[in-house]
Amino acid sequence: MRKKTLYAIGIGLIILLSTNARASVDSYRLYLAQRGDIPWQSLSPEEQDALRRYRNQWDGYSGERQQEMRRGAQRYLDLPPQKRREVEQQRRQYEEMTPEQRRRLREEYQRERH
Repeated sequence: MRKKTLYAIGIGLIILLSTNARASVDSYRLYLAQRGDIPWQSLSPEEQDALRRYRNQWDGYSGERQQEMRRGAQRYLDLPPQKRREVEQQRRQYEEMTPEQRRRLREEYQRERH
């Protein structure tokens, strides 16, 4: 817990310094930093593009979930272009599946992981 608090304070300071907020502080961004959340604006343009479909829900995710998603975006960005196209194609196929097909696929994935 102490580590998360120190992290939040550090993020808050970075936000304050990076926004040139001398006279006023964006209280909402400060609130997010104190919670350990990652403000959308602090993501790189590449990360924002990779996570664009989550933009509207971003602030609702926990800081931990945001970190996981950011790491996933980084892994995606590290892929060669051909592999990225394959991932996008698989994502589109998944989105076209019925809820039942998605459930079965998740179950199969869990069985193979363990």
